[in-house]
Amino acid sequence: MKNPRWTAALAFSACALLAAPSAQAGASFTFSKSFGAPTMPLNGSTSLSFTINNVMGVPASGINFTDTLPAGLVVATPNGLTGLCGPGSAVTAVQGSGSVALAAGNLPTGGSCNFSVNVTATSMGVKNNTTSTLNSAGPSAPPATASITVLAALASAASIPTLSEWGLILLVLAMAASAFNAVRRKR
Repeated sequence: MKNPRWTAALAFSACALLAAPSAQAGASFTFSKSFGAPTMPLNGSTSLSFTINNVMGVPASGINFTDTLPAGLVVATPNGLTGLCGPGSAVTAVQGSGSVALAAGNLPTGGSCNFSVNVTATSMGVKNNTTSTLNSAGPSAPPATASITVLAALASAASIPTLSEWGLILLVLAMAASAFNAVRRKR
C-alpha cells in the first residue's frame, strides 16, 4: 500500500474490532450458579446461589428462568431466600418443592443481580443441576450448571459413660479386694 495513512487506519480498525468487549459479539447475559459447598451430608442443607450480569448495552427486562432440582434435592425449610433481580422481580422457592424460579427480572445496562436459596439433600450421590435457558424480553443466555456431592450423614459420637473420682476409687478397691481374695485362695 502506498498511502501510509490508509494502512494505519486499517490497522487501527482491526485492533479496535479485536479489542471490542464480548457484548459486541452478541453476548447478552452471563448466567451462573453455585452451591455453597462442594459436598454436604445426607439431610443437610447448603445454599444455592444464582448470578446474572447484563452485558448488553441496554437495560434488560422480563428476565426469567426455572431451575428444576435433581432428584434428591429439595428447597429447604425455611428456604433462606435472599436477594432479588431488580424492581418487580419475583423469586419462587416453595419449601419442600423441587424447583426455584425467577420471573420479571429487570437489570440496568451493565447491572447484575444475585439471589440464593437453601436446599436440603434427601438422597446420596452426585447431584448435577442445570437450569432452563435464561430468557428476557430481548436476548437469552445458555443454562447455568452446578454440581454437589451428597455424602452419608456422619454418625454422632456416642456418649461414653464415665465414673466420678469416687466411683473410680471404689472400682479400684473392689478390684484390689477381688485380687487379694484370689491370691489368698491359692495358698
